[in-house]
Amino acid sequence: MGVIPLNVLSLTNEFEEESFGGAGTAATGMLYMLDRLGVQQTVIVPRSDWNVPGWVLRGQQIKVLGLPRNSHYFGYLGMIKADVVLQEFPELSQQWDLIHSHAINFTPLAYTLSGGQTPILYSVYSFLRKELGDRPEPELQAQFKIQEELLMRCQRIQLISQSERDYLAGRFPQYLAKTEILPIGISWPSERWQPENEKEFLYVGRLIDYKGVEDLIQAMSWIRQSGRQIHLNIVGKGPDYYEAYLRRLVQLKRLGAWVKFHGWLPSSEVRRWMGRASGLVVPSRREAYGLVALEGMAIGTPVIASRAGGLAELVSHDCALTFEAGNVTQLAQTLISACNNPSLLRSLAERGREQALAFEWGQLAPRYLTMLEQMMR
Repeated sequence: MGVIPLNVLSLTNEFEEESFGGAGTAATGMLYMLDRLGVQQTVIVPRSDWNVPGWVLRGQQIKVLGLPRNSHYFGYLGMIKADVVLQEFPELSQQWDLIHSHAINFTPLAYTLSGGQTPILYSVYSFLRKELGDRPEPELQAQFKIQEELLMRCQRIQLISQSERDYLAGRFPQYLAKTEILPIGISWPSERWQPENEKEFLYVGRLIDYKGVEDLIQAMSWIRQSGRQIHLNIVGKGPDYYEAYLRRLVQLKRLGAWVKFHGWLPSSEVRRWMGRASGLVVPSRREAYGLVALEGMAIGTPVIASRAGGLAELVSHDCALTFEAGNVTQLAQTLISACNNPSLLRSLAERGREQALAFEWGQLAPRYLTMLEQMMR
């Protein structure tokens, strides 16, 4: 592919080591893919462990401005203080071809630099009002409104699944004309599935209620009561109160010997855990996409997943064992079926790996390039 003459400002809350979940993985992979296509990119990202701001170079020509994640640069609701940033870094006030927003807390800066002239591309990794259940807390309602204003003011909306488009169609059908569904991709892993124990399953992700971790623990209790012996490793972090609740639930159900919490781990370590597990369980009650499942499929790990939202578009019964989202009994029965049918798991895993190949960033690159070129027209 030839170099395209584009100079893009990317605004993201997560990039490289400052990555806490699927959005960070997606933004990082996307930025490096566009870099390989020859797109010039300047990235602004908060840094939790930095005390002073600074520039670094990444990839072929990615300029990254890291800003300390503190009250000097970020104000109410985590919104960036555009006036402070532009005063300290006047070089940002240049003519960009495109402003690419990955996160709502950069909207003041995006609007200021766009001036109503430079097009804004908004990559939506989740609709906050949908993800958080339209909770009434004033700060959350303020964030919902900021996101919905950005949907209105941007020139192009990238959604990551048909499920998310259906939500937009029901709530803001007037924006469908400027919307495109483009899945997020994965970097192809070097790890391959080599299970160490036929009855040791893995959960990877945030510990929040709609991810279905509680359902998974309840299913483990159901399985233990049936006399089966399987183990579950939980990798990920969440709010302290909810993580404490899950740990108490494990103790209440007398599952301490069979369910282990391992906290947050680096991506390389997560991939090793995936490669060793009997299967990767994705029990989400709601899901915009399902990047963890896709990463597991790429390694060749068998996936046991709910049929929730965008997850169901990636993980079908042709390449995984699936169950009804929120149905604890079905989840338990599906895990038992996984233990009883190792040959079925292997064949599903092989098909899953083949399907995941279509989502490698290099395979998706032409579609992203076309979207950028269409915006520039």
